[in-house]
Amino acid sequence: MEEKTPREIAEIVESTMRQFNSAMKRREALIMRIGIQTAQIIRVSMIGLILLMIAMFTLLTILLTDMGDIIQGIDEVSEHMKQINQNIMLVAENMAGVKQSVDFVKTSINNVNEHIKVMPLMNLAVEKISDDMLKINDSINYININIASLNEHIDMMRTDLSQMNYQFTGLNSQLGAMGHNVDRMAAPMKMFPFPR
Repeated sequence: MEEKTPREIAEIVESTMRQFNSAMKRREALIMRIGIQTAQIIRVSMIGLILLMIAMFTLLTILLTDMGDIIQGIDEVSEHMKQINQNIMLVAENMAGVKQSVDFVKTSINNVNEHIKVMPLMNLAVEKISDDMLKINDSINYININIASLNEHIDMMRTDLSQMNYQFTGLNSQLGAMGHNVDRMAAPMKMFPFPR
């Protein structure tokens, strides 16, 4: 076997060192490339999560606002129902007054039969009938006023129910839009090979 001169040995060592240095540079470049790609993936993921959190917060704020409007509408409907109940009670009281007036009329008519024999007494009974008829007229006028008020409250309740229906329709639309927005925000995450 031929012995190598120190110059040949030095060249071999130098060539080996160059190859080692080149391999180390390639390894370092590969590590830097992997690190940059990993940092980009983490950055994109963080930005996506932040955007998702902002969208969720916005949608929750809209949902809470709509729920507050719905609760307010329900409170208004409850108030109108209380007023309707009060008007119904007033109508019942007026009906009791009408019944009492009718009873007075019946009593007066019965008394007329007794008073026909005596003309002065009959005149008194006729005057009482006139008074009772005036009372009936007053009671009927009061009933008409309460019925008109009842109709107004029913119209207000119908308006409030229509507004509640519109708010529920808007809420359903916003919930559908929320689901669509969540799907759209999650779409970029499908490009990454994460387990599902």
